[in-house]
Amino acid sequence: MGGPGGPPMGSNRPSLRKAMFVFQYRYYRLLWLSSAFSFTGMQMQMVARALLAWQLTGSYGAIGMISLSFGLPMLLFSLIGGAMSDRMEKRNLVLATQVMNAVLAIAHAVPVATGSMTIELLFVLGLLQGTGFALGMPARTPLMADAVGRENMMAAIAMSNAAMNATRLFGPALAGMMVAVWGIESAYFAQAGLNTLSAVVILFVPTGLAAMSGARQMGQRVQGSMFVEIGRGLRYVATQPRVRLLMGMMFVVSLFAMPYVMLLAGFVQEDLGQGEEAYGWLQSISGIGAIVASVAVAAFTDFDRKPMIQWATGIMGGLSLVALGLGSSAFGFPGAVVAVVLLGLWLTAYQTLNNTMVMDEADPEYYGRVMSVNMLTFSVMPLMAVPLGALADMIGAAKMFGIMGGIVVVVVLLTSVVNPRYTFGRQERRDYSTPPSDAIPGGGRPPAPVGGPAGGGGGGGA
Repeated sequence: MGGPGGPPMGSNRPSLRKAMFVFQYRYYRLLWLSSAFSFTGMQMQMVARALLAWQLTGSYGAIGMISLSFGLPMLLFSLIGGAMSDRMEKRNLVLATQVMNAVLAIAHAVPVATGSMTIELLFVLGLLQGTGFALGMPARTPLMADAVGRENMMAAIAMSNAAMNATRLFGPALAGMMVAVWGIESAYFAQAGLNTLSAVVILFVPTGLAAMSGARQMGQRVQGSMFVEIGRGLRYVATQPRVRLLMGMMFVVSLFAMPYVMLLAGFVQEDLGQGEEAYGWLQSISGIGAIVASVAVAAFTDFDRKPMIQWATGIMGGLSLVALGLGSSAFGFPGAVVAVVLLGLWLTAYQTLNNTMVMDEADPEYYGRVMSVNMLTFSVMPLMAVPLGALADMIGAAKMFGIMGGIVVVVVLLTSVVNPRYTFGRQERRDYSTPPSDAIPGGGRPPAPVGGPAGGGGGGGA
């Protein structure tokens, strides 16, 4: 028997049944559907942007520069987005950025369709897209946690990642086919429609989920100026040993592993001799491993050896990156397919575990700011694409993949040497007293949380 509003409790063994419990909450289902639309558009946009940059320039370095345009605002504005998330209504912040994404997709599509797109304009639009992502993304994960309560938070985040990775199964392939048949602008028009659908779904989610879940009552209300709160958030991360360690582990993979995605568009065409459609299929194939990893991690909600699993997946991810370089050189496109599936599996498991453990360690009043610092680690991925792209132009992408994977393996191994007790020890199960925000699993207005205001405190939905 579990606590009220939570899944059945039992042993620490993996359980997919516990993970799927989050779908009994109506507001979580809506947020999950909204994310699925948004992520599909994002997957299509990533393919279209890489192909467009390659089409305009034929340079790995240019693809890296376009990636930089997206990553630079993440570096500059993620902390502001996190502070905004902790000060403002998260639902409204996510809604506003979804509308912004739809408008920017149209702003891409029209110049491409009219033949007036330039690499400079693509860079500027990338800056705007990155800004919207930096301001809105720190609110989305805490909002999903608010919808189910902290007891179910790991499953909620993992199943959200499953939605994102499920879109990798068809989003990139769909974009590749659309580009091949109707041109790159068609992928951007489709992205605009998907982001519009995402925004419409969010309208049915009420404001005030944090108050309804009791999360706001668990900590002090955010006070002070925006920059004072950013400083407090940074100090909080710096003084929490486990949060600090997890941020560092995410930084390593974002710095040396994830930029491989940015190099694939040119690698598929230049090294493997395949067309644009093959690039889309390769991106989709990586989603097979990614969705398996997301669902598997969701099943580990109560497992007490998560750091050890993350450590192992980090090593396997680095080895898979080495295999991408060696396998494609030896077996061509089939070798690359196998390596990309493995990369999707291991790197997604690593990232999902990291994100859920970071949220699990953080106090609710710091959710937005902690996630914004976590996003800073992701900003190095497109930033690193610039020097890695330039180096790939000189030595080839296959050798670059091998070097990147080797660095990841060495650094992840070192973390176990420095922190063996944390990496291989059992973690105590935390006791959560936060009731879920949607206490009636089938939907409807939940009763007031214990100690909280009647009616859920926050204001109406759409």
